[in-house]
Amino acid sequence: MARNHPQAYADDADEDIEHHHEHAGQELEYNDLITTNDYASAYPQKNCCTWKVAALFLVGVATTLVLLWKALPMDDIIDPYIPAFPAPENPYTGPEAGSPADNGGITIGMPPSQSPGEDSQSDTSGTTVPSFMQCPEDGSLCCNGNTSNCKLPVNKMMFAMVHNAMSSEEGGFIVGYNHYLEMEKALMAGYRGINLDVCNCNGALQFCHNVCDLGERMPNDVFTNTAKFLNDYPSEVIVLLFEASGEQGPIVWNDLYDEMSNVDGFTDMIYVHTYGDDWPTMAELVKQNKRIIVFYFNGGSCTNDVCPTGFQYFYNHAAETQFESASLDDLENYNYSCEITRGPEEGKEAPAFFAVNNFVTPPDPEASKVANSRSFLSQRLTKCARMNNNMRPNFVFIDFWSQGVTAKTVQFANQQLVENSDQYPSIECFEKVESFELDIGCHPLGVISSASVAGTCRTEQSEFSAS
Repeated sequence: MARNHPQAYADDADEDIEHHHEHAGQELEYNDLITTNDYASAYPQKNCCTWKVAALFLVGVATTLVLLWKALPMDDIIDPYIPAFPAPENPYTGPEAGSPADNGGITIGMPPSQSPGEDSQSDTSGTTVPSFMQCPEDGSLCCNGNTSNCKLPVNKMMFAMVHNAMSSEEGGFIVGYNHYLEMEKALMAGYRGINLDVCNCNGALQFCHNVCDLGERMPNDVFTNTAKFLNDYPSEVIVLLFEASGEQGPIVWNDLYDEMSNVDGFTDMIYVHTYGDDWPTMAELVKQNKRIIVFYFNGGSCTNDVCPTGFQYFYNHAAETQFESASLDDLENYNYSCEITRGPEEGKEAPAFFAVNNFVTPPDPEASKVANSRSFLSQRLTKCARMNNNMRPNFVFIDFWSQGVTAKTVQFANQQLVENSDQYPSIECFEKVESFELDIGCHPLGVISSASVAGTCRTEQSEFSAS
C-alpha cells in the first residue's frame, strides 16, 4: 500500500492537519455565532437578587439606621430645627394663679352654624373680608368689624391670635411651618393678633422660626403690609406680640422700632400705655388712630435700658396658659392645659389680659382642624376661664388659622359679651355718649373717657338713651 511509503505518511499527516484546521475553523465560527446571537437564551443567567437577598438587605439597612440613631447625637442634630421655648416658672404663683377646679361661671358661646363644612378650610381664606367682620356702609363708628366692639375696653376684647405668624408654607418656610397661608391673609380673614419671632441673622433682623435660612419674613415687608391693611381699614385695631429668639440673638427692641420707623406712619399708630392706668375703649383707639398695640417677651434688651415708645412687656399685663401641649388629648386635659404658667410677678398688679394657647407642638394641621372648631374652642375657652377665677380670655393663640372658625368664634364671643352684660350701655346710648367727645376725648366739664361717661349713661338712661 502507498501508506507504507515514508512520503505517503508525510502527505497523509499534512492532509490530517489541514482537515483538522478546517474543522476547527468551522467550530470557531459556529461558537462565535452562538456567543453573539443566542448566548443569553441558550445560557440564561440566574438573578442574584432573590426575595431572601432583598430581605437580608433591608434588615441590614434597618439595623444600620438604628445603630446610627443610637450612636449619633440625633437630638443635637434635630433640635435646631424645632422651635425652642423658655421653661416657665412652674407652678405659677402670680396674682392670678387660678383654681384647679371648674367652679362654674363664665361661658364662651358658639356662633351659629351655617353650613355642614363650615369648620373646614376655605379656599378663599384671606382673599375677601368675611361677612362677620364687615362694618356698616354708612360710615358709623365701628371697631374690629362690629359696632358693638367699640364699647369694650381693650382688656375686655377677645383677639384671635396667629401664633408664629411669619411661619407659613406660602411664605417659603421649609419645615415645621405653623400655617398654610401668610399672615397678611389672616388679617383680611378677621385675625387681629399677630405673634412674630424675632431673629438676628448675621446682624440683620428677620422674623424666623429660631433657625436662619429655613424661612424668614423681612420686617420692612411685614410692617409695610400691616400699615397698608390698617390704612385700608381704619376701623381695625391689631395686637403685635414679638418674641425674642432664644437661638438667634441678641435682640435689641430699639432696632425693631427703627424698622417700624422706616414705614411711613407706622409708629404714629402705636398706642402708648402707662402701667397702672385703665385700658382705653376700642372706640378711643379708633378715633385717635392709635390702632397698634405692641407687646414683647422672652428676653431681648433695650438700648440703655430705655425701651421704645409703646413697647410693653407682655407678662406685666397678661397671664398665659400652658404652651407645650403635644396632642389634642393634652389640650383637653384642662388641669394641665389651662394652668397658668407665666404672668406678672408677685407684687405686681393682677393681669389685665388672659392668653389661652390652643395649639399643639410640633404644629399639626389635622389637630388644628379640630382645635379651631366651634365646639372645641367654646368648651376649651370656657373651661380655662372657669378654672382661673373666671378670667375672660383675651388672646386665643392658634396654628393653621385657615382651618376652622376661630376668628368668627371670637367675634361672636365679643358680641355676646356686650349683649348679655348690663355693664355696657345700649348702642344708641353709647353713640350719644361718644358724640360728647372731640377728637382727643375732651368734654366741656373736663377730659374724660367714653368708659366714664358710659357709667353716667347707665344710671341716667332717660337723659342719654334714644328710646
